[in-house]
Order: sequence, then structure tokens, then C-alpha cells
Amino acid sequence: MTKILCSLALIVFSVFHSFAQKKEPFLWGVATCAYQVEGAYQTDGKGESKWDFLTNTVRITEKVIGQNHTGNVSINMYDRTQYLKDIALMKELGINSYRMSLDWSRIIPDGTGAVNEVALKHYDVLIDDLLAAGIEPFVTLYHFDYPAVLLKKGGWANPEMPNWYYNYASVVLKRYGQKVKHFITFNEPYIEFFLVENLLSGENPASISKEKYMSQMQKAHAQMVVNARVIKLYHDLKLKGEIGIVLNVNPAAAWDEKNAADIKTAEFQDILINGLFLDPLYKGRYPKMALDSLAKYNPTFKPSAEDMALIAAQKPDFLGINFYAPAIVKGEDTAMSLKWLDNNPDAIKSNVGPVRPEYLYKILMRLKNDYENPKVYITENGTGYVSEDVKVDGKIKDPMRADYIKRHIEWSLKAKKEGANLNGYMVWSGWDNFEWVSGYTKRLGLIYVDFETQERTPKQSFYEYQQIIKNTKF
Repeated sequence: MTKILCSLALIVFSVFHSFAQKKEPFLWGVATCAYQVEGAYQTDGKGESKWDFLTNTVRITEKVIGQNHTGNVSINMYDRTQYLKDIALMKELGINSYRMSLDWSRIIPDGTGAVNEVALKHYDVLIDDLLAAGIEPFVTLYHFDYPAVLLKKGGWANPEMPNWYYNYASVVLKRYGQKVKHFITFNEPYIEFFLVENLLSGENPASISKEKYMSQMQKAHAQMVVNARVIKLYHDLKLKGEIGIVLNVNPAAAWDEKNAADIKTAEFQDILINGLFLDPLYKGRYPKMALDSLAKYNPTFKPSAEDMALIAAQKPDFLGINFYAPAIVKGEDTAMSLKWLDNNPDAIKSNVGPVRPEYLYKILMRLKNDYENPKVYITENGTGYVSEDVKVDGKIKDPMRADYIKRHIEWSLKAKKEGANLNGYMVWSGWDNFEWVSGYTKRLGLIYVDFETQERTPKQSFYEYQQIIKNTKF
């Protein structure tokens, strides 16, 4: 009997020890996107990308900020000499993960066809350099940008676009899947289509019709379907990591919590921003309220049973969430619009909207309670204030950004303590960089970048985040 008990004890100890060994560390990190940081826009055979075209030919930032800014140089992170210095800063910060994206127009310059081996080797070296530094690369396959030749063929409005993307994704997964353990298929389909594409249409954002707004659904659905196809491909390749998708989450809130019209509009706004993507991913269907409006304003949208079955069958291994602010909504606004972007009651306004860290906690708990508690990483969270990012005597004091990060981490960890399946937190961004239609007028980095000299200066928020990482134990 003693021998049997001892054997059982050894088995229990072995199982427990094995489980303990497999426990994954919490991932602390920073995030970037290729177009926003790499520069080198004509280097090593890179093809023209959508955002190369928008900034250099369309001069899109000029229409928004009155100045023409591009990502042609940005913060020069394609250059290995530069990015090795940036990896050293990441090590100093104390992070163990780095969310980055690959540039499709570097890897397949014409969108389809010949692969650019020079670009593939560049990313091989970058990934190896990160791993050598003890930093896990979190690789986003697609972050708003793709080859301009495909844009000129209609982009996501072209029924062949999902196949072009699938081909590109297969090249990346087969090349890097053995050493990269975390892949992201898409970044923020809501932002790409319902926000950015509507903003780029040239119409006044406040007066976009409901028909125009809802017309973006076909493109968003195409991404959801090919997202499922690529998740299946990843698992069919028997790769040993994980693959997920990143959504922006903007929980909606009524401007006046006692106003019935505000509450009603906020409920619908929440569905159109959050439920429209969360429900198909985790429930296999689009929300009824959204489908009812689509039937009225975009009656051509008719997702097939096969599409929905594929989406339902291929759940992501994890969900990345980008949280900056809730969507505060007024009753007189229509949810099928972008008017919520202007609603910010804060006295001192940040670059990213109203500061309400408790809403990050709320969305994490909602994922736990309403969506079967998926594995979650916070893949972007951060802010900026124009008044703070000023260099004085070689230093940048940004107490409001530091406080924003501190409070969002506190609310995140409260959700984790209460059972939310949270596994990592990443600040947007590690560095000041090109912020899309805002160009270089908005700084959201932990590290100040002099865009003329490329000099880096860690800000106060860098050191406060460093201390949070050091002092947080799980």
C-alpha cells in the first residue's frame, strides 16, 4: 500500500510540476506597426503600399492637418543599426514582448506572384534579434496596409482580395511559424472600414449617410471569413504557437446616463462597434439589431451559411484588444455615423478620447461573462497630450500619460484577479511615430523621437511603466 501511495504521490507531483512548467508568463510589451515606424519606403525592392500612395500621391494628411506628412522615413526602424538600439531600449524598459507588423508590400511587392527574398531575410534577422534579447515577437500580418497595386484593383471590395491575402499569409506562416509563437491576422477591421475608409471618402464625417456607412459591411465580412481561413491554415500546418485577431473595443456609454435617448443610442452604438465583430467570432452570428439595419440600409449584404459556419468553427486562439476610450454617445446622434468621435466631456482632452479606465475593466469582464472568457491580450493602450510632449533640459515629463497607463493597468489587473483570462498588456506605442492622417502632430510614445535627427529620449512614462513591470508579481 505504501508503495502504491508513493507512486500516486509521484504521479500527482509530476503532473503538477508539468503544469507549473507550462504556465506562460504575463507578457508586458509595447506595440508598433510597420508603416508607422519602418521608413525605407523604397528600400530592398519594396513595392508601393496603400499608405505610400495615400501619403505621397493623394497627400492625405494635408487634407486633415494642413501639412503633407509621409511614412517615407518615419523613425527609421527598418535600419538594423537603429532597431538594435531600440531593442536595447526595450530591454532597459523590462518588457518581454513586442507587437510588430510585417509589410505585405515588402514581402510580395506586386501583391501576388514573386516573393521578395531580401525582405523575408530582413524579417528573419529582426525576429532572431528580438528572440536573442529575450523578447517575444507578436507578429501582425496585416495592419491597415497592403500593396498599392491591389488597392487599384479595388482592395477589399474585390472578391479576389481574400485569396490574395490568404496567399500572403501562407508565405509568412510557413516562413516564420517555427520561431514566432504569436501571430495576429488583422488589426481593427471596424477602424479600417467603418472609420478610416469613411473618413477617406472625402465626405464630411458628420454627414455620412447610413447607406454609405453600412456599405462597408461586405469588406469587413470578407476579412472575418479569410481570418477564419488563415486560422485553419495555421492549425493545419501544426505550428506550435497561437494565432488570433485584434479588435478595437470601445464600450459605448451614454452622454447623460439619465437620458433615455442617450442610453438607447449608446446600446446600438456598442453593437455596431463591438458586437458586430465579437458575436460572429464567439457566437457564430452577427447581432440581430445590426442585421436589421443592414437589411434596410445595405440589403445586398447576405452572408452565406457556409461563411458563418466557417467563422464559427475557427475561433481565434486569442483575442487582442486595443482599448483607448469608450464611445460616449448622444441621443440625437445616429449610431450609424462617426459622431461619437467628437464626444469628449473631459476638461483636458487627450489625443485618444475621454479617459475612462474603468471601461477597460468592463469590457474584460464582459468578455469573461458573455463570450466564454477567451484568452485575451491588451495589444494597444496609450495616450498623448499635446502639452506634455515637450523636451525641456533633455527630459520629457508626461505625468498625464504615465497616470493614464498606470490606471489602465490597475483596472486590467483587477479584471484578471476577478477571473478575466488576461495574459498580457502592451502600450501604444513604444516610440513617437507616424500617426496615420495625423502625421507627426500626435505623439503617443513612451520614447520621444526627434524626427529630424532620429534621437531617442525615454519619457517619464517610460520609467514609470518600467517600475510597474518590476513591481507587479503574479
